[in-house]
Amino acid sequence: MDKQPNRMIPVLYGTFVMTMISVLPFINFINIFFCAGIIIGGFAGVMSYNRQLQGTQIELTSKDGVMIGILCGILSGILVSSFNFAFMLMTKHNPVDESLALLKDISLPPEVMVQMNKFSDEFNKYGFSPTISIVSLISNLIIYPLFGMIGAILGVSVIKKRNQKIIQQQNKF
Repeated sequence: MDKQPNRMIPVLYGTFVMTMISVLPFINFINIFFCAGIIIGGFAGVMSYNRQLQGTQIELTSKDGVMIGILCGILSGILVSSFNFAFMLMTKHNPVDESLALLKDISLPPEVMVQMNKFSDEFNKYGFSPTISIVSLISNLIIYPLFGMIGAILGVSVIKKRNQKIIQQQNKF
């Protein structure tokens, strides 16, 4: 019986790809297109896992892809939130004040202005906004695993389709 390959290395590889695409300036614009950077990270994790499976009798399954994509997303969501939090602490400017200055010509509902002012007060008091940090972490823990899983499922389907073509070509000869 074949020994099951280690999924941790592909998870770390996919996490690295997701995190770097999300954190690096200008490269992070890839995520504007339906979180493409996160999808690429899930895809990369599955491709890495498939390389481990080559030479064994173990077949890549959708379950493997889903697990790798979700784990990559969870780890990357935590790392990206941590990087964003650290960046918030290192910078001395208040981004909420900058947003309010940009939105001064737009009439926003009073409730929105009250919340924006609360966030601005948090930045002025603590040097960061605990509310924005927590909301960012929660949203990253939803978005990153979801799109990482989508990328991993796409990776599994591409690999399976490629393997079917190879088998069909071998049967012709």
